[in-house]
Amino acid sequence: MITPDQFRVNEAWIAVRINEEFLLVQDEPYDIYVLMDAASCFVMGYVLSRVVDETPLEKDVKELFQTAFKSKNQWADMLILTGDSPADDAFRKEAEQNGLCVKIVKESDLETIIGPLKTTFASGFMRGSEPAGD
Repeated sequence: MITPDQFRVNEAWIAVRINEEFLLVQDEPYDIYVLMDAASCFVMGYVLSRVVDETPLEKDVKELFQTAFKSKNQWADMLILTGDSPADDAFRKEAEQNGLCVKIVKESDLETIIGPLKTTFASGFMRGSEPAGD
């Protein structure tokens, strides 16, 4: 199990899909990928990806990394991916272009870091997509 206290702030970033169910935007299904700091669990930003495209646009991932860099004023040493996402290649490419090494771990190993965020997202954001009266 990987925990935030195993890292220094900005030592490692995590890129992961945060939604369990598709998010519908104008009747189109989307996934949401976040980039977060492993130590502080601070979410530096997100990208939307149409499910039919299966991966975020390269320019969106690049902008996300630039936003993260500007918020931290430096690059992390490492990017952690789960290795089971269609978006992993886009995140890996951008990480390597910016000098980050990439580590693949099982999503279940990240539960203490990403679990609370996924739960909050599902209960707060996705709740609004339910039909009235439920």
